[in-house]
Amino acid sequence: MKNKTLIVKKVKKDEEEKTSQEKLGKIEKIRFLFRFIYNPTQDTMEVPATEIPASQLLTEDITNIIPYLDKYGVCVVPLKNISTGTRNRYLLRTNFYQNANQILSEEHQIKELTLDEKVNPEKIVPRKAPDSSQGWINQYGMPIHHLIEQDQQFRDAISIVEGEPVSKFMQNRIRIGARKPKLDITSLHFDGLPFEKPAEDGSVEFTKNPLTATIIGLTGQRRFCWWDIKDQDLKPIYNHWVKKGKKHFTNIDPAFMGFTYQGCRRYVDVDCSKHIHLIIFRECIPHEIASSPSISIFISPIKNWDNTFVPTTSYHPPEYRQLTLHESNLLGYCYNRNGICWPSGKKSWPFSHIRAYTHWLSKVKPRYISTNKNGKKTIMMQLPEGGQYDQHSEEYKARLKERNIVLPAVAFKSTTPNFIVDIASLPEPILRDHGFIK
Repeated sequence: MKNKTLIVKKVKKDEEEKTSQEKLGKIEKIRFLFRFIYNPTQDTMEVPATEIPASQLLTEDITNIIPYLDKYGVCVVPLKNISTGTRNRYLLRTNFYQNANQILSEEHQIKELTLDEKVNPEKIVPRKAPDSSQGWINQYGMPIHHLIEQDQQFRDAISIVEGEPVSKFMQNRIRIGARKPKLDITSLHFDGLPFEKPAEDGSVEFTKNPLTATIIGLTGQRRFCWWDIKDQDLKPIYNHWVKKGKKHFTNIDPAFMGFTYQGCRRYVDVDCSKHIHLIIFRECIPHEIASSPSISIFISPIKNWDNTFVPTTSYHPPEYRQLTLHESNLLGYCYNRNGICWPSGKKSWPFSHIRAYTHWLSKVKPRYISTNKNGKKTIMMQLPEGGQYDQHSEEYKARLKERNIVLPAVAFKSTTPNFIVDIASLPEPILRDHGFIK
């Protein structure tokens, strides 16, 4: 009887302690949220980030990539086959604002970057350009992309990660970092479908088939910020993702992340002033859009061509309607543009987000202005005019046929503008990588 009494007392005491701890946890969470809400600009103070030395993540032996990804979540590979001079020549040939200037009226044209600005990004004079607040340049399939994509070291590195020879890619963007290094916790997100289905015991794992993300730092000091939570309980962030709608691109609440995964925020600064560096990570890991004086591009390997039909929006030119996602990528490439979606699966745009349409409405050419269902003027995306490669001519069609290039039929409609890109002259690896040659 005495023993039973002691057991009951112990259980009662344990329950009281548990309840007390839960109350303290709730109080601490409220305190954290209060600090975060009322000090939103002090995110690095409220949510500390640990700097990881670039040397710790860097390897010249690509066989180390998988162990580095498993251990750190990130791996850095210098692409030393490409000389500084070659890099600079290709940068000189790459126009950063070509797409934007095709859409903007004459008086609102954006001045192209000089080679000195490209090589020394800390000298870049900020331009008032679409998506410039986060440094995005909506320019795809440029000479600098072709240079990196054909580099054997780059291809071998991607093959190591994918577990098979690299063969399929989707076009992706360019990014200019800020003049001063900074972190931005409000940009915290992950891409794709990040999780496996929960196990019977409720435990959660990251997807076993993640998208491979590549950042190619071309010049300057490229910063990358991520959260190392591989050894943490993933059930809370899985539930957070479910609550957010299981989207291909999911913003993560910084307050939730900072409280739930304290001490897990990381960042690295990679010196790309002399050599191009490949920064590899898995898109399922939470990461931020960090800024630093740098120029980088994104080249995205994919598992398979996506031949599903995806609804279009005002972001997309009317020629994309009735095209599969892959077909829209092919057509977009002919104009240095993207298709309906980015590699993550998120709907893409070639100019700016719809939230900025009001700002840009008065600055674009009449070709890109339409009337919405409410009778108000808005931007309606179109393929650009002014291309010098007439794909409608029998001569050009013969060139395409000679190289076994297959394009969607809409590319040859009389109303479809001339190509901006000479598809018939692209290098063989690029044509195969992007599915122009079946």
